[in-house]
Amino acid sequence: MINTDTIAAPITPLVTSPVISLRISGSNALKVYSLMEKGGKSINPSDIKPNYVSLYCFNIEKENLHDDVLAVYFKAPHSFTGEDVVEISFHGNPVLVNAALSAIYSLNIRPAEGGEFSKRAFLNGKIDLTQAESIQELISAKSVEGVNSAYNQLQGFLKHELDNIKDKLLKMKAVMEAKIDFPDEDTVDEELPVLKQDCENILSVINSLISSYKSYRNANRGLEIVIAGKPNVGKSSLMNAFLKEERAIVSDIAGTTRDFIKESLYIGGFPVHLTDTAGIRLSDENIEQIGIDRSRQKIETADIVLLLLDVSSPLTEEDYNILEYTKNSNRIIIGNKLDITNNKSCDNADIYISAKTGINMEKLVEILNEKTSLHDNEIKSNAAAITERHHTILMEIKEIIEKIGLSLGVYPIDMLCIDLEIAISLLSEITGDNYSEKVLDIVFSSFCIGK
Repeated sequence: MINTDTIAAPITPLVTSPVISLRISGSNALKVYSLMEKGGKSINPSDIKPNYVSLYCFNIEKENLHDDVLAVYFKAPHSFTGEDVVEISFHGNPVLVNAALSAIYSLNIRPAEGGEFSKRAFLNGKIDLTQAESIQELISAKSVEGVNSAYNQLQGFLKHELDNIKDKLLKMKAVMEAKIDFPDEDTVDEELPVLKQDCENILSVINSLISSYKSYRNANRGLEIVIAGKPNVGKSSLMNAFLKEERAIVSDIAGTTRDFIKESLYIGGFPVHLTDTAGIRLSDENIEQIGIDRSRQKIETADIVLLLLDVSSPLTEEDYNILEYTKNSNRIIIGNKLDITNNKSCDNADIYISAKTGINMEKLVEILNEKTSLHDNEIKSNAAAITERHHTILMEIKEIIEKIGLSLGVYPIDMLCIDLEIAISLLSEITGDNYSEKVLDIVFSSFCIGK
């Protein structure tokens, strides 16, 4: 349903700043020029040329306020929303702009809801649903990779990839329907190997998109990196070395860290959440044991584990227990305390450092950079799934295509055609070719006012 009313809202934060900009979209957008004058003369909205930025005096008679503003008119359909749009830049005083908004609302123009400009752009065919979602993701991205990926989807790369998949599914469906329409022909039997290969090719693309979602989520959410080891191996010193400040208490007393300490930082431009955990050992002390249990939980959910070993003394049973416990983790085994020993004979260590003095810390950061880069390989491609909605639907499509691939030549063709139709419909749901008001409400509910 296309909206006919006109909306307005700030498109920059409504806080004290150099500039605050407003956007007005809809059939009455040009009416805002009635609030302006140029050279002491009133403005005739019909004389406004589109795509020209001009300086005006904005008058707010009720408050007896005035401001010199820059305004530009975008004529439908050549605007972001596909409607007549006017954008006005004021000096950044919230008192002034709020008064201007009140004057604008008096012209039969209402306040925009969250995400309503983007929603109108979608409803008017200016962008598809994946592009609409990418606007919000582009704003909230927390890494260079996340920004680039969101921008790629804003350019329509994901829609293009999904349309390619849809085309292949439609061709498969046409071949299968030929068998239904002409049951005496051997068309499908001859095409079975090709159809199976089509399923494999489609699954390869879908799996890549599913993997890209995890990579994108990590790039925005940040990787969980846990520092683990027995007591007194230098975990807190390593935490402080990464943060370049005395964040964690360093002590020779075993069990000093009773609970985890978590801080966020960037490593190689990638956001990470670094956690210093309680030393893992056998303990009869109740509070310490709670901290140890939490350490184990953090290790199990970590993206990367930095496992510290004290190479200034022989490895203990506790060390070997932790090595065994983390063997299936994505880990870096670090031999620590090179400041008091030259021992580099530990077969388990990937690198030797001194967290206390900084020896080889740069090399450790390089290894971590390599580890984090593995997590963003999937989103370096142009097309990527960037929302949980994309991921959920792609998982459903994957299950359907896997089922079809296994069922070809086994189950009746008409049943498989129904499955194909469901998969095609789900693809259309991602791009918004098929949508419901409920889906739109879910997508745009997270948008802020002015987007």
